[in-house]
Amino acid sequence: MNIIKRTLFIITILLLPIQSLNAGQSVAFYYNKIDSVRELVNYDRVVVTPDLITDKHIKTLQKADTLVFAYLSVGEYDGEALPENLAGHSPLINQNWSSHVMDLSASEWQEHLTKQASSLMGRGFDGIFLDTLDSYTLFAESPDETTKQQTALANILDALHALPAKPLLIFNRGFEILDQLNFQPYALAAESMYNSYDPVAGSYQLVSESDRQWLTGKLEDIKHVGVEAIVIDYLPASDRNAQKQAAKRLINEGYTPYISDGLLYEFGVSTIEPIAKRVLGFYDSQFGRMTTSQCHRMMSMPIEYKGYVPECLDIRTTDFSNIDISRYAGFFFWLEENSYQQVPALQNWLDTLIGKRPILFLNSLPSKQSVLAKLGIANKGEMSGNITQQQGHNWTQQFYPASFSQFEKHTMWHPTQIGVSSEITFGNEAGQTTTALFKAPWGGAALAPFPVMALANNTETWILDPFRLINAVFPLPDIPAADATTESGLRILTSHVDGDGFPSKAWFPGKPYTAEVLNDHIFTQYDIPQTISVIEGEVGKRGLYPEQSDKMEAIAREIFRLPNVEIASHTFSHPFFWDFSADIKTKQYGNNLPIPNYTVDYYNEILGSINYIDKKLAPKNKRAELILWSGNADPTEEILAIAEQADVLNVNGGNTYVVRGNNNFTQISPTIAWYPSAVQVYAPVLNENRYTNLWTEHHDGYSRAVETFEILGSPRRLKSISIYYHMYSGAYPASLNSLKKVYDWALKQQSTPLYLSEYAHRARALYETGLARTLDGQWQIASTGVASIRLPDVLGYPSGNEFAGWNSGPDGKFMILKQPKTRFRTNHSPDSAVHLESTNGTLVNWKITNNVIDWAVFTHMPFKMVVRGANNCKRIDGPHLTIKKRGEGKIELASHETGKLTGTIQCQML
Repeated sequence: MNIIKRTLFIITILLLPIQSLNAGQSVAFYYNKIDSVRELVNYDRVVVTPDLITDKHIKTLQKADTLVFAYLSVGEYDGEALPENLAGHSPLINQNWSSHVMDLSASEWQEHLTKQASSLMGRGFDGIFLDTLDSYTLFAESPDETTKQQTALANILDALHALPAKPLLIFNRGFEILDQLNFQPYALAAESMYNSYDPVAGSYQLVSESDRQWLTGKLEDIKHVGVEAIVIDYLPASDRNAQKQAAKRLINEGYTPYISDGLLYEFGVSTIEPIAKRVLGFYDSQFGRMTTSQCHRMMSMPIEYKGYVPECLDIRTTDFSNIDISRYAGFFFWLEENSYQQVPALQNWLDTLIGKRPILFLNSLPSKQSVLAKLGIANKGEMSGNITQQQGHNWTQQFYPASFSQFEKHTMWHPTQIGVSSEITFGNEAGQTTTALFKAPWGGAALAPFPVMALANNTETWILDPFRLINAVFPLPDIPAADATTESGLRILTSHVDGDGFPSKAWFPGKPYTAEVLNDHIFTQYDIPQTISVIEGEVGKRGLYPEQSDKMEAIAREIFRLPNVEIASHTFSHPFFWDFSADIKTKQYGNNLPIPNYTVDYYNEILGSINYIDKKLAPKNKRAELILWSGNADPTEEILAIAEQADVLNVNGGNTYVVRGNNNFTQISPTIAWYPSAVQVYAPVLNENRYTNLWTEHHDGYSRAVETFEILGSPRRLKSISIYYHMYSGAYPASLNSLKKVYDWALKQQSTPLYLSEYAHRARALYETGLARTLDGQWQIASTGVASIRLPDVLGYPSGNEFAGWNSGPDGKFMILKQPKTRFRTNHSPDSAVHLESTNGTLVNWKITNNVIDWAVFTHMPFKMVVRGANNCKRIDGPHLTIKKRGEGKIELASHETGKLTGTIQCQML
């Protein structure tokens, strides 16, 4: 090292703080495939294999304030054969990883690394993790060769630091050349301080004391110059307690820890522990696709409500040997008995799973005897006759009675182990009995005819409470739940209209178009956010009515100009079926609108119709924000991806419909259908077709949507208030009046009105919300779009200053987030701090300093805000506010203004 560089390095040591600027931040090194980033968002920094992450994933992580680093091997080329331009520049093979160790002084290799780094930064990475910095030691045996390689390495690192994108650089070791650099790395990582991994033997082992002391000395030097020292130690996630203890020890020694498995394929422990939120269910594709399976239709909603992320895998295509159970909180199986028999790999895997995670069997049990023996359940033969319920009436008294056919034989299931209990039993005249609901240390089982019964009218019904079932026999821990029903402490209100029936004439004087009726009586009269769509094939000249197109387009333009209207497309030809692979025997309306010489083209249906709206109908300051699925609203993942890749939101689908006397949980869909490449956002509640029995009766039937909103709001807030109907609801006086009743009711509720696109942004991010615990016991939420967290009452009250506040709901405390990552504790009683209870808009800013609150809210309605924990508040700056008390400790502030409002108030604490 020359004298100038040595002098600068010594000065740096003296001037820089001892503690790194990144102290306390978490980090993860994850080299496995990435289907979702819902776990990675928990960490402040993540290092990933660039080929295994999409650009969309990178952006999603960054929404959660997570820095994303790409792995780049500096000293080795990973591949079976070297490219032609690099041939001859590798002195040997690293047998541990079957990679080519490279000559760092080769200009071709240096150019390769610079191009790789530039390409990675062009994808949007925040920085690069530089590995194998010391691989040259495998071949550089002489002092001269070592010096040559170290000089080349320093030049490479300086060149990467000088790239125009200014990447943050994390080194893996590289101690020997730090004093030769013209910069300091963002951080330096080193592996195996206490626990190491042998990739050849596949085993974990303790690091020798001499190796540990050597590494400690090197890292202490790093810390003294103010560079963050990251230590990667190796322990499997199957021993999470050992991982946490190892992380705490490293933190106490002044290092940033990451403790994970030897291949870095699991989500490990850093300064936080990621909480497993995934719940994996299985279905059999011989009976239909994922979205029609009981796994998705029946179980996803209650699991989602608990705060977990439901996943459904097909037993016919799943590689059971490749399932990482550490990322799952539990497993459930809704299968027929012959499905178990036809897939032996499933039963073999089950044999290894029991006792490691909660398990719930629905409808049937596995047939393998070793599995049944582990479960503590035995098949005691068959029974028949008049079978009646004997035990567990408190489970079933409010539901349809379970039915056993007298003409069939039924398996007698009995517990065989202490701890495995019979919750519901049935018996016959001969004294034979069977258990239909088991509770066990490993979970439980609800067996046929439970948990769902098919009814004569082609519908289904739960014959026990699914929420109680999950709570009692599928012991998933209570956790803070990401929530898409609520915004800023109040239930979300949306309104959207499918374009069907725009050309229809209404039963009003002058025979106006239904769209004109709705515009005159609904769109202009109810000043809440409304999302309106059209079908190009009905309105445009390419469609069914070219001679009427000019007039209809003029009406559409008038509607779209309204300040409270958001624009959407309801496709080009209104396909009634999006999944043509399904065998649909009855097609009441055909495949799509009968537009002459047109065959359904999904790109035209989605992108073509949006392009038409944007060019021909939308005012200059607006564009079509969404595609609203038509017909069965059952797009495949590939079709969803067309909208996804074009950055077009989508809504519609689902099966949510409940009214008084028919409040069946089987008719409540989850919020979304999630796929690795796309997300379908279901309509929170179905439209008026269901309430009018497809317009065959009760033209005023949609007024019963009020019942739906009430049922889905309490005792559990399962859905937002979602007003959803078609243009043809403007056809009849009765249907128009029913709409007015629903709008009038909705406007009386305490709610946060949003456009459908705003709701869709939150809903699509629901499963990409991270949950972790800090090592000192705090909760941490990492949000990529959700702004509300429901804290179940059993967890108490939230406490902390990283969220804006909370409001009590029917089933918990609805926390109001103000930043992507939020840490908080829970208490048995509420604290007395001033906080936001609610506002009817989207919170933009909330900062409290000595009881002075700087706030900002974007609202579509005249502004209201309620502050809790104050005796009095006064305006310092911002819009004029009406301020009044709303009971002890609550202050309401209001303004007639809308839009983005910013102000400052000072409040007096209780």
